Amino acid sequence: MVAPELRHERERLATRRVLRSLRSAVPIVVFVVVVVSVGNYLMTPVDNVYRSGAAVELTDEIASGISVRGSRSDAIQAIEAELVLLRSDRFVSAVEDGLGDNAQEFIALRSSNRPETPVIEIQLDASNAMAAEAGVAIALDLFLEERIETRTMQLRAELGPLHQQRAEQVATIDDLAAQLAAGRGAVPEDEISILEALTASALRRLGEYDVAIQEREFVILSSTGHVRVVSTPSTATEIASRALLESAQFGLLSGIAAAVLAVCIGRFRNKLLLLDEVREVAGPGIPILATVPRFRRDLRVGSSALVVGRRNTRREARAFRYLRTAIEVATDGLIPVVIAFTSSNPNEGKTVTASNFALATARAERSIALLDGDLLNPSTCELFGRYGYSAFPAMLSGALDPATADWPIVQTNGVPLSLLVSQRTTKVSDRVELPTPAVEAMFGKLARLWDTVVVDCPPVLAVSDAVVLARAADVTVVIVRIGKTTTRDLDKALTQLQLNQVDIGGIVVTHLTDKSESYYGYGFGYGKVGADD
Repeated sequence: MVAPELRHERERLATRRVLRSLRSAVPIVVFVVVVVSVGNYLMTPVDNVYRSGAAVELTDEIASGISVRGSRSDAIQAIEAELVLLRSDRFVSAVEDGLGDNAQEFIALRSSNRPETPVIEIQLDASNAMAAEAGVAIALDLFLEERIETRTMQLRAELGPLHQQRAEQVATIDDLAAQLAAGRGAVPEDEISILEALTASALRRLGEYDVAIQEREFVILSSTGHVRVVSTPSTATEIASRALLESAQFGLLSGIAAAVLAVCIGRFRNKLLLLDEVREVAGPGIPILATVPRFRRDLRVGSSALVVGRRNTRREARAFRYLRTAIEVATDGLIPVVIAFTSSNPNEGKTVTASNFALATARAERSIALLDGDLLNPSTCELFGRYGYSAFPAMLSGALDPATADWPIVQTNGVPLSLLVSQRTTKVSDRVELPTPAVEAMFGKLARLWDTVVVDCPPVLAVSDAVVLARAADVTVVIVRIGKTTTRDLDKALTQLQLNQVDIGGIVVTHLTDKSESYYGYGFGYGKVGADD
């Protein structure tokens, strides 16, 4: 059974995921709304819309009390009750029936309350001015009749008890009169005085009942329903074309449908959209070392992606300096000699992250070499703009000695970065299995030549080479791209690495947006290996 706290956290995460999907779908939704609205408008015959309006004021004590603090709540309820009447299907149907042959011109009936007043405004839209004005007049008359009828029914309901009480009072007077007639000369004068006083009081009460009955009967005959017409139906004015309104409504519905579809597709594809989702898949044993923001458009092509040390890239470069520090913290201050960078699938930011991390480490006065370990799709040379191929196959076979080779150097503000690239080797075209002992031996040679060796590995789910390289390295960093990596692929990649006893140092999340709520502190975060994150 799932704990309430865990269930609540999952529900909160699901809600945030839906909101993130909706935010990502906004451009598509706007495009759909515009295209559908414009297309529907161009295909719909033009039919103008006219609007007329009137206003009435409720004058009964309850509605008039809206300006009095103590009675405002009751007044608002009374006004809302009248608005419910005006918006009811029964009332709208009655207005349409009243229009007769012009009923087909009817479009909509609206009613609203002027803030802080007992005034109700009635508006009617129709496809011609005459129908709009006639419809408002009919709605106004129906509302007044409804108010008068309601008030009359209330008064008639009050008259019944009053007539009954008056009859009872007449019977009481008759009884007292009989007692007086029988008692004169037969009972003491003080009892006669009491009977006379009771009779006089009964007569006064009878008079009060007569007045109350007369007042209500008069109000019934002259009732205005406690409502006053503030403004009669106005001259109808053209507000828009019916085609425009219908097109806007149709476009809005299409936009809602597109948004729902985007959320459903996002849920079906199950791509990671939030940092907390990455945490949930990774579990507490694998920390998120750093988060890398999505690069500006001018930094996404070729060597421009090498942001460490470039001008005007403080925001992007800071992530890789944090990553360098994060790995130092995660390994108790000692950066491992061989660090492997891999991902679940291609195009998740692995090569860019490994290369920028190497540059950041070199600027921190550490001798460092960058090795492209992807035999089938090497890309480090292209990223650095250097001619040649990865020296990995030649070193692996023993044809090239890393200690005597003349490696290309990338100058930094610290120690130069060595690129393990050779023009004498060729790109591997045939698929071969990497021998684990040979890889371990080669990494051992490289570790004696440089403080740190960064290995850009192939994706874990693409080829088995990644597992071999990662297992031979001292620590492995897994790259996750927000909006591309799926929950299933990340889980499969981590499981595959763990089953092969790979030391996973942590995860680097790339392609985060500025609006992501998951940034830490200054924008990026790191944690200690093995600590809860």
